Amino acid sequence: MIFGEIETESSLNGILSSSLLLYENKNIIKVKKGTIINKNLIDLLLKNNIKLVTCAKLDDQDIEENKAVYEISKNILNTEQSNLTIQNPRQGRCNIISDINGLLVFDPEQLFLINSVTDEIGIASLKSYAYVKKNQVIASIKAIPFAINKEVLKKIIKTSNNCFKVLPFLKKNVHLIQSRNKITLEKVLEKTVDVTKKRLLNCGITKILEKKCNHEIKSLSLEIKKSIDENADLILVFGATAICDKNDVVPKSLKENNGKVLRLGMPVEPGNLILLGEIKNASKIISFIGMPGCARSPKENGVDWILWRIFCGLGVSNNNINYMGNGGLL
Repeated sequence: MIFGEIETESSLNGILSSSLLLYENKNIIKVKKGTIINKNLIDLLLKNNIKLVTCAKLDDQDIEENKAVYEISKNILNTEQSNLTIQNPRQGRCNIISDINGLLVFDPEQLFLINSVTDEIGIASLKSYAYVKKNQVIASIKAIPFAINKEVLKKIIKTSNNCFKVLPFLKKNVHLIQSRNKITLEKVLEKTVDVTKKRLLNCGITKILEKKCNHEIKSLSLEIKKSIDENADLILVFGATAICDKNDVVPKSLKENNGKVLRLGMPVEPGNLILLGEIKNASKIISFIGMPGCARSPKENGVDWILWRIFCGLGVSNNNINYMGNGGLL
């Protein structure tokens, strides 16, 4: 590609580098940046006494910017039900939007490698494992110059293969258990139910089973057992007090039902006093979350990051949680 100031008479098929205001029969005409220079425009430029024009002229090895970003966008989608749509490219930019509410999943290292091929292409995205809504832009692919060399484009496409996808939220049977003591206010319990329902509605869960019990191991263990027998997929427990130790009321009640504590605490604030566990029965593994007090608020917190993964069928490992510390101060 040749870029620079050339004689107007030689600029045929060049790409205009900046917008111009020109006069034609006393009328002002705006010619936009990126316009392909044709014979009529050359004549108009000369009539306006513009003898030199700054533009880009492509050669046989160049792929025009809109075509280039579209080819990259086609390849960057995960072919196995990506749940993503490519918008028509404009001015060297192609946006990718989500077809559903779900969780954006990709490998940040792969995105780093794509952007490392050349500085002539810039791909910006939301963070991996971000909650996205239907029709939301999840990534934008931008060509910096007016064209990309064919060989460079091939390298980008090879590196970008199957990068992005959005996972849908799955329908799950969710049970909410709240324990209470002598100082627990009924209005707090009611608000917690309301906030939790709205939080889960964002993940497509329209119905939950609510339970209340005393804040003691015997009472809470019984409610957990009932939820197991009622085929719960996920049990959420709000204790009357925060979980302070793996031998506190909520984790001990989990263990009473042959449950396992996977993790107590996470490097996300608010949300660090969360308990993650699981209960294995004959047919499946039931997820268990001892909810931190911040989950009584509708504001995004660490619980949301865990719930999004669970509702998309993803596991949550210790490494997953440890990586959440980067950006975990909400």
